[in-house]
Amino acid sequence: MRHFCLISERLVFFSLVATAIFGAVSWQPTKGIFMSVFLIVLPLESMAHGLFHELGNCLGGTCVGYAIVIPTNFCSPEGQPTLLPPEHVQELNWRSTGMLNCIQRFFAHHMIETYGCDYSTSGLSLDTLHSKLKSFLELRTFDGPRHDTYILYYSGHSHSSGEWALAGGETFRLETLLEWWREKNGIFCSRLIIVLDCENSQSWVKDVRKISNLYIAVQGAEMTKVVDVEDADFPQIGDFTKEWVEYNCNPENNISWSEKGRMVKAVYGVSRHWSDYSLHLPTESDIAKHWMIYFPRITYPLVHLANWFCGLNLFWVCKTCYKCLKRLKMNWFLPAVLDTGQGFKLVKSHLKSRAT
Repeated sequence: MRHFCLISERLVFFSLVATAIFGAVSWQPTKGIFMSVFLIVLPLESMAHGLFHELGNCLGGTCVGYAIVIPTNFCSPEGQPTLLPPEHVQELNWRSTGMLNCIQRFFAHHMIETYGCDYSTSGLSLDTLHSKLKSFLELRTFDGPRHDTYILYYSGHSHSSGEWALAGGETFRLETLLEWWREKNGIFCSRLIIVLDCENSQSWVKDVRKISNLYIAVQGAEMTKVVDVEDADFPQIGDFTKEWVEYNCNPENNISWSEKGRMVKAVYGVSRHWSDYSLHLPTESDIAKHWMIYFPRITYPLVHLANWFCGLNLFWVCKTCYKCLKRLKMNWFLPAVLDTGQGFKLVKSHLKSRAT
């Protein structure tokens, strides 16, 4: 749909210019029919151009998501895992099922293609996770190109350094995920958004800010430390997912991430070049397929001419300066709410100076 609007916008633009030129050349102020037709056709073409332009800018491109939920166990203050009390097993399963329902609602609400939502009570081995993520990261659209955005959600136990705790004592690090992402993404400019609902997500949030030449964002949760673990209101894994999904799926929500006394806070980080990201534009093959399906053969030269003209970078100096300003803003003045362009937002609860 986005490619249809972008290509159609260029064709309507040439039609609009041709109407204006022909109208000026054959201007007949004394003919009422000429004036009527000209004043009807020109506004209609202007409206069509504006419609395709707005749709091409607001549509967020293709997106695919994958969710992993591993019910976590309680840990001692020293970080060592302890056995889960029998009376809490049912509650843990209920909370994990609620997280799956929330993330599936999130995918469906924003029309995100779902690769899968895995739920494992016994944990995942590194080999299993490797095969799952490799298949997810190499997914492509029905037409062939890669998706514009890949969303990876994880909820489970993590170590103090942010590593995911897997079965058999194995761990999964951010560096491993980045290595797999570079391998699968190649030269295609897709972006990866990681959503973490675990106790130590701040480590990945800090580490992602040091990454260059990749478009990666990490949305995490920060849970307030509670001394009395028997308190019924102490924050638990799953609370952040519930609030974050409600915030992004219900426009009438009254959630304030910056309010004082929050037990579950939000925090996010983006890579250094995140602001440079732009959605995939139609290629020559995309235009050829689109032309064969929707437009008569006589318009094909105009499509190529429009694509060549729109590809000219006439204001490269202004664009370069604007890109530098956007990088500066994202590096030093990270906004409290960041619109991803896919219909949902990344949020943080309080303003902090960005680490360099």
